[in-house]
Amino acid sequence: MTKLRAVLVGLTAAGLLGLPAAALATTPATGVQQAAARHQTNIRWMASDHIRAANYPFALVGQVVSSAHGQRGALAGVQVKVYRQLGASDTWVYVGAATTGRGALPQFRFVTPSRQNALYKVVYAGNDSFAPTSKVTWLEVYRLFHGGIRDGRSAAVYHGNVTPFYTHKPVTLQKRSCATCPYVDYKSGVTGTNGAFSYSLPAPPSGRWWWRVTTPGNAGFIRSYSYTVSTQQR
Repeated sequence: MTKLRAVLVGLTAAGLLGLPAAALATTPATGVQQAAARHQTNIRWMASDHIRAANYPFALVGQVVSSAHGQRGALAGVQVKVYRQLGASDTWVYVGAATTGRGALPQFRFVTPSRQNALYKVVYAGNDSFAPTSKVTWLEVYRLFHGGIRDGRSAAVYHGNVTPFYTHKPVTLQKRSCATCPYVDYKSGVTGTNGAFSYSLPAPPSGRWWWRVTTPGNAGFIRSYSYTVSTQQR
């Protein structure tokens, strides 16, 4: 295995750089070359945020790692394919490909919008020297609330809309009556066109009340919350 061993000399666990497409072993008795067994590989994920806002970029970052002659590192210049399975589906759909870099820490990076809750599978097809591998990771997506609060004489009005695609769907206003109290459901309803909602928010005789709007989770999105607003008498 002279050819492969020569490439690995001096390398560290940071990366297996410039590995040949095929590794050949020579049988000592005959001098006949034969294909060596392929080295096992696996996908190693790098740090990633698994909870993202709807339609915000989600980055899959990782390495294809293997071991050869007692050294472990990441493969450089190899392609991986990315597949997605949405939360409400059993089907894997191809969404794109990425190639690992050739620097000191070879890694792939694939960016895609956070459509819905989903599983993502990265597949390395392998080559003559390295065996194929794949690995699955997950993403949870929350809805977005756009809006604001408007002051009023007897009550404030909290209005806005929920995205994406949330017309005529359940929505709940929650109230917290003190800074350390839990939120409790105050009023439930359904959104209007384009996810519109509007709630009248009373204020306590003294002190402050806190409010937020929430939508239930389902196969496509996790339970989601608006930012918190508060009311008080002036």
